[in-house]
Amino acid sequence: MSEMLIQIISAFLGSVGFAVFFRMKGQQILLAGMGGALTWALYLILEGQYGGMFVPNVFAAIFAGIYAEIMARVNKAPATIFITTSAVPLVPGGRLYYSMAGLVNDDKAAFTENGEAAVTIALAVSLGFVIVALGSKYLNILRQR
Repeated sequence: MSEMLIQIISAFLGSVGFAVFFRMKGQQILLAGMGGALTWALYLILEGQYGGMFVPNVFAAIFAGIYAEIMARVNKAPATIFITTSAVPLVPGGRLYYSMAGLVNDDKAAFTENGEAAVTIALAVSLGFVIVALGSKYLNILRQR
């Protein structure tokens, strides 16, 4: 099995775990897992194409937001549960851990490198979510007219 496929399966399982934690039921758990897997697959593809962290995370977060909006309407459920579970693979938890480990161990290089990466990823994901939220808001305004 290729490394990319293992990562996508792991993203699926991680998102399913959060879906269970958030007490999602039935088909919603599967859809949450699919959202996480698809979000991470898109991230991996974009990372291979563009490199870096910012652009792949922005577009993966935009995808997660759009996916969440669609699943919310299909399932008559809040978009928040789908965006949260779909974005789980994008969370820079490892970078935060290694940044704090660098701080505790007085390794300024590890602290700085991982801290900057964690902030970059968090900003990229936030920007992606904001873009989708604004787009959704303006689409609703246009529909009402």
